[in-house]
Amino acid sequence: MQKDQEIAKFIDEIRDKFPDVSIQIDKWMLRQGLEPEDKWYWDMMEAFSQATTDAIKNSDEQLALSHLSFVSEKLKIASKIEEEFIDVYYVESLMWDIKDKEKLKWGWSLIPENLKELYKETWGEPDF
Repeated sequence: MQKDQEIAKFIDEIRDKFPDVSIQIDKWMLRQGLEPEDKWYWDMMEAFSQATTDAIKNSDEQLALSHLSFVSEKLKIASKIEEEFIDVYYVESLMWDIKDKEKLKWGWSLIPENLKELYKETWGEPDF
């Protein structure tokens, strides 16, 4: 399977599993000056990461855990392309705009270990 097809399938999985995120992805794309039909998959994945970050900011534990668990399980069976996509476009931007140290600590406690490892490879051990 070609890289774009593999990533498109992954984005479709996210859209199917999380219809509310699908709406957020479309809005995100429009704010970027793109159409939802455009194949800017990295922006779509960053929108999913932002939806998770927003759930953490809003203390919506159930929603945050549903996103994080999905991505964690996907990572366990991910192809090399999917793994890179999760790492670069989901984990690297996770919690980027949370300023409250207590909220960051709480959010960190929700993140599965395999995603934490990716985060630490990029940003190091968090200091909260």
